[in-house]
Parts: sequence; C-alpha cells; structure tokens
Amino acid sequence: MPLFEGCSSVQIQALLTGAQEKTLKHREILYRAGDQAETFAIVLEGALKLVKPTPLGDDIIVLFATPGDVIAALIMPHQQSTYPVSVIAMGPTVILTIPKSTFTSAWSSHPGILQKINGILFSRMSEMHEQKAMTKAHLAPKIARQIVSLIERLGGEGETILPIPLTRQEIADSVGASVESVIRVMSDWSQGGIIRTSEQHIEIIRMERIIEILRG
Repeated sequence: MPLFEGCSSVQIQALLTGAQEKTLKHREILYRAGDQAETFAIVLEGALKLVKPTPLGDDIIVLFATPGDVIAALIMPHQQSTYPVSVIAMGPTVILTIPKSTFTSAWSSHPGILQKINGILFSRMSEMHEQKAMTKAHLAPKIARQIVSLIERLGGEGETILPIPLTRQEIADSVGASVESVIRVMSDWSQGGIIRTSEQHIEIIRMERIIEILRG
C-alpha cells in the first residue's frame, strides 16, 4: 500500500501490531457515532460511507472512504475520544482495524506515516470543499461529479463501472438534494442511453456526455 511505502518490514510489523482484518457485509456498521473510539481502520477493498446524524434524525453523508483511506486515526491521540460519525459498509468491504495503543506506540512517532495520513485527509477535505462549491450548480453536474469521482477512486482511470451499490438516496444525501430529484435526473440519463443501472452497479455508457454535463 502507498501508505507503507518506504517503511521497513520491522516498522510495518510495529505499525500493524494487534491489527485484525475484517470483511464487512453490505450496510454493516463498522463504527457508530458516539461510541468510544478504541480502534482506527484502513480500507483494503470496497467502500465505506461516513455518515453524520442530524438532530432531525436525518443522515448526512460526510464522505466516501475507498481503498487506501485511513479512518479515525487522527482522533486516536485523545484519551476519551468518541467516533464523530458512523461508518457503514457499501457492499462487501475488507478493512484492517488497528488498536489505539498501536497508534500511540508506533504511528504517532512515525513522521512519514503521519504526513501521509494528513495528505489523505487533505485530499478528502478538498473533495468536500469542491462539493460544497458546487452547491449552487445544477443537480445533474453534482450527480455526475460524485459518480465519476467514486469510479476513479475505486476502479482507476478509464474505468466506467461503479463497482459498489450506491442508492439514489445515498447520492441525494451526498449532494444535498431530494431523492425524487436524483431519481428524475438519473432516469433521464438511463432513457437517453447515458448510463445503465442495476441494484449493484452504475455503468457510464456515454462518458463524453457525462463530461459535457460535468462542464455544465
């Protein structure tokens, strides 16, 4: 993994002391908001959504975590920290959980690792700011951007299929729109032969048209 590039085998062994690999089922909760933070996690395969509950009982998707992302590491230094968001699997997802004690003994004293974690966090925060900057944009470009961004992160450049189940409600929650509006836009795309959808995947058929939509 890029996270551990430059580390010796001895350093990696120390960084992964007490680590456990887990396979999560679709919609299985890894961390629940408000629970005591005892471990942090690295995404190996699949994807997770980080969800923040609101006082009205709604959920806001803060961001999506994909392979290579590190979750909850930066709250480990705090003694009585709790998870600020719920972390939920999107389709079968493989993660590595690491105890807080390992962060204290190995991660916190490794400047290279901390720098990479901050880099990952900065990248995800930049994506969030870009999403907020598009608040006044039309809904179609916002949906297109979210889908294309996830495809690139999960499948790489040139890929056209989103390999995780992403519901219309989840898209709506992530772009700040009503599910009815998202359904209407994506139905138009399906009827126009721009995308093909199933319960498990979204496939872009006409990428050039999606790029036109992105450019507004």
